[in-house]
Amino acid sequence: MRKIKVNLARTLAAALVLGLSASAGVMAQTTFPPSRCDSPEPVTFSGQHPQTQPRPVINCNIRIPADPTVPATAFIITTPENPIFPASNVSTEPPGSNFLETIYENYRLPDGTELPNTLPSTQDGKYNLHDGPVSVRSIRRDSPTSDLLVQIEAIERYYRSGQVRRNELRRIYVKNAIDILEGNKLHRQTLANRAYEGIPLLHYNGPLKRKTVMPIYDKVTRQIIGGNVDVNLFYFGENIESDTSMIDPSLVLDVPFTITYHVNILKNGIEDFSPYVMYFDNPSQTTPNPVRASSAGIAMDTTFFPMLVEGTRYTVKVKQSLGKHWSLAYHWGWRIHPPRVQVLENSTKIFPVNAFGQPARTTLWELEAQVFGVNPRKNQAAKEKAMAMIGDLAPAKRMWNTLRELQAMLKDARHYDPDAAAPLVEDLRTTYLELLTRRKLPRGVPLDPDANLTMFYVNNTIYGEAPVNVSGNGSGLGAESFKGVMEFTLVDWETRGFEYNVKLLNGDKFPHLYVNVDFGGTRGWENQFQFTDPTTVIDEETGETVFPFDRGGTDEHLEANPRSPDLNSSLQLGSGCFFTFGRTHYWLNAGPPQGAFTVVMPEQGGVLGSLDVAIKLNHEPNTRLRMYQFDPLHHDVAVFSLH
Repeated sequence: MRKIKVNLARTLAAALVLGLSASAGVMAQTTFPPSRCDSPEPVTFSGQHPQTQPRPVINCNIRIPADPTVPATAFIITTPENPIFPASNVSTEPPGSNFLETIYENYRLPDGTELPNTLPSTQDGKYNLHDGPVSVRSIRRDSPTSDLLVQIEAIERYYRSGQVRRNELRRIYVKNAIDILEGNKLHRQTLANRAYEGIPLLHYNGPLKRKTVMPIYDKVTRQIIGGNVDVNLFYFGENIESDTSMIDPSLVLDVPFTITYHVNILKNGIEDFSPYVMYFDNPSQTTPNPVRASSAGIAMDTTFFPMLVEGTRYTVKVKQSLGKHWSLAYHWGWRIHPPRVQVLENSTKIFPVNAFGQPARTTLWELEAQVFGVNPRKNQAAKEKAMAMIGDLAPAKRMWNTLRELQAMLKDARHYDPDAAAPLVEDLRTTYLELLTRRKLPRGVPLDPDANLTMFYVNNTIYGEAPVNVSGNGSGLGAESFKGVMEFTLVDWETRGFEYNVKLLNGDKFPHLYVNVDFGGTRGWENQFQFTDPTTVIDEETGETVFPFDRGGTDEHLEANPRSPDLNSSLQLGSGCFFTFGRTHYWLNAGPPQGAFTVVMPEQGGVLGSLDVAIKLNHEPNTRLRMYQFDPLHHDVAVFSLH
């Protein structure tokens, strides 16, 4: 077997030209405070990776206005000077001073206790956390968005037809489109055997997306020895959708468990499956699980497995550690990221507010239920009440409103006017194109030209757009040369002292929250054995790149394993990000529990909720993933990362 090494000089190659200024006069000239305000000393440990790294002091947070009884319009946040690693430049001195030596051991808690199932890969290339082989079965490759387009095309063809055809249009194609958006049962003739049936594009059903990890008992002692939960994921276009957004691990607090993933690769959905788990390292976790200011720990890729055949359901069981330390699992889409990502949260986490910002002691599941109801699909009235909480500027909601209006017009056979229907039909296609991407703001949402990024919360998700977006060089190899070119990067952030400014807008009828996570820049990050981007894999004997074999074909970089046709052979090389099986000691740059409650108020009377956040980052980034931004109250797909 060839020995390989990695050319660390090849860094993630996407660019975003950034400028820091405040918008709407709120922070026209941001003045950051000293690197440390009056903050309590941090809880620190003397351990060294893979034991927990020291923790920084709490950020300095300045609220504007200072009066807590008035909704905030801005926050100015200064992170502490990095106390662990010396200053470095991640571009000229890759991978940076915060890159940790790889240690092939499980993570250890602050008291030295080993946390099982926290070593995802070893030098032999094995998938340590796979519990058994990966299996596959064939499914239909049709996706919600590809089927929506078919319905729109039928509407465009038939809305000017005679009454018989218009009745067919109303009963089938318009209804089909509404059913896809709502996640209803689908038409058995025109939409038969769809793998995604029941998965809505309108994100109103969060309270129904909670599952419990069911315990597994020893047959002799009847003691709990493990547990399992099944999760169904659906990859298509820029999307990852799931039937699960929260799990309850309270029955397996003291034992490891597994997640059995059923990953459905639909049209335009090929991906390197890369769930990334986060663990708390508090010595004594309880459930319900309070979100503590002292919360920190380790995060890691649990696998990185190429799933490259559309119309295939891949099933893989992945080992997790003890339930009492389990925080969440991200499912990255490195090929299109942002925004291809979906999150599985711990439903027992407790926040000190309810879903509308009032003081309370509320679990994550309760936050979702307070907005959408305990069972938002109980009947049509409950469904429509839940969907009313979603803002009308969301492309999925706008399309739903348009379809229902068109449906009502088609029902009135005597007074139906195709000319009056024409603007609705035209709007459907325009809105459909907006639905396909979260990398551009929908119509009616203003872009802040002075912010690095404008983020728009709507439909329980996040859209993002930057004033200027410059693509990187990519691999320069053939038709798939964009691989490795991630949009919305912070390539200008190379050294500490970087100033980042984000405009946050909310179009939903309930508050969202902003949290900005650092995955290892402050406390260190580690790469392990398996490298997947072909431009970085080098044969030590010849000096040549191992990949790609085909420099001009449309499938460049997409060979699952050139050594063996066996799906479960080792080593499986995928593509996407430059580093796999990384472990990071995470911390927070902004938002609770380390910082202030950066709440983005809901839309009201047609006026979008708005918040400016300026952050001075006094540490170098982790070049693998520089900045992670999300809504912790309604996580699921409400994520917008920067590379």
